[in-house]
Amino acid sequence: MIPIIVARNLQESKMFSLETVALTPGKMEARKQGRFHRSDVERISSAAGTMGIKVADFIRQAALLHAQDIEQRLTTSNLPIEVFEDFTAAVNTQGRLVPGLMHALRRTRDILKTQS
Repeated sequence: MIPIIVARNLQESKMFSLETVALTPGKMEARKQGRFHRSDVERISSAAGTMGIKVADFIRQAALLHAQDIEQRLTTSNLPIEVFEDFTAAVNTQGRLVPGLMHALRRTRDILKTQS
C-alpha cells in the first residue's frame, strides 16, 4: 500500500491509499468462524456478488484491508505542514557542540551496555 497524504492542517489531513491487498499464497489452513446479523450477511453477500467473488473471499479481503490500514496508521505520522517544515529545518540544521556530552557518553557507555 502506498499512502498519499494531503494536508493543509491536521484537521483537514486525509490519507488515501490503494485499496488492494495481496493474499498470502499457499494452502489456507487456519479456520475462523464468526456470527453476523442477518441483515449484515445480506449486505455482505450482495457486495460480494457485485464484485463477483465468494462471500468468504470478500470477508477475508475486507479483514486484510482493515489490518493493512491499522498497520499503516501505526507506522505513519501526520503533522501539520508548518510543524513538518519546522521539523525538517531542524533536522537539516548544523548541530551545536554540547560541552561535556562526549565525556558523559563515555562514562555511561558500560552502564547502557549492561542494561540492554
